[in-house]
Amino acid sequence: MRHTVFLTSHWLLVVASMLVVSCAGVAHAGFSTAPGYTAAELYSSAGTFTTIAGLDLDSGKLYFGQSTDIKSLDLSNNSTAVVGTVPSNTGNALVVRNGGTTWTSYGTSFSSPYPYKMGYIDSGGNYVNQLDEDGIYDVAVNSNGDCYIVASPGASGSKIFAYDWSDGSTTEIADIGGYSGGLAFDSADNLYYAEQTNGTILKFTPTEVAAGGLVIADADVVLNITAGYIGFDTADDLFATTGWGATFSKYDLSTQSKIQDIAFGGIGQFIVDGDDIYLVDTDWGVYASTVQHVVPEPGTLVLLLTACMACCMCALRRGRKS
Repeated sequence: MRHTVFLTSHWLLVVASMLVVSCAGVAHAGFSTAPGYTAAELYSSAGTFTTIAGLDLDSGKLYFGQSTDIKSLDLSNNSTAVVGTVPSNTGNALVVRNGGTTWTSYGTSFSSPYPYKMGYIDSGGNYVNQLDEDGIYDVAVNSNGDCYIVASPGASGSKIFAYDWSDGSTTEIADIGGYSGGLAFDSADNLYYAEQTNGTILKFTPTEVAAGGLVIADADVVLNITAGYIGFDTADDLFATTGWGATFSKYDLSTQSKIQDIAFGGIGQFIVDGDDIYLVDTDWGVYASTVQHVVPEPGTLVLLLTACMACCMCALRRGRKS
């Protein structure tokens, strides 16, 4: 029954999006929202010749990397603070919170195989290194708080590792090969990976992840798209960036189809928190990033509520007749 409600909501959202004309303005060159959504710019690196990468949400604050700074953005008042610094940064891969502590990974050189470091920010704002690994790309944390990263050791192809918060040690879980893509868990702790070579979204069950020793052939292909970053909402709908971040969209894995586009630009990491979507968008033409808050437009929600009420009334009438 729950599944039927979600499918109905998907259809209604598509219809509502076609009926509502977006009034969202372009936050900067290249970024815009699709009909049915609007965006507010929360933070910009414009004028600093730096970009933003890595994104996590914890206790009402967003955390991200900008140059050598790891920053927090308080959503209650839009204020920012530097929570720590890294020694150098040729490219921030991730920022993730665990137990009130901020972990980050950053590049140390542009030369292949693109060496990265990963560690945490201590109470004094200092970076403490735990891991040296090549090509760290993304991170995902399951409901038990277990951390997994995707990297490309020696530029030999992507692999998924379990990462130990306590000491930074890793255990290889899967050897995928090819270029690295995004990682995400759904509500049942299935692990999804955006595989690049064939352009597929792969799914590994919790049992398979626990056992390790995985390759592509062990996975279920749940969607045929070439995605960068991926994530889920509470209904287990998949969100993904495609076209090198040019498009940010929502997908229904039960039908293996796109529900709708949400935003366009140079979109990187994102967070889905109920109706609130937070994302990093980068305009490479001016080498600047923004943090955007994307939400459904009020008109879209009104249409959805009206349509849902109509569907409920129809169902009640049918029930009386039967």
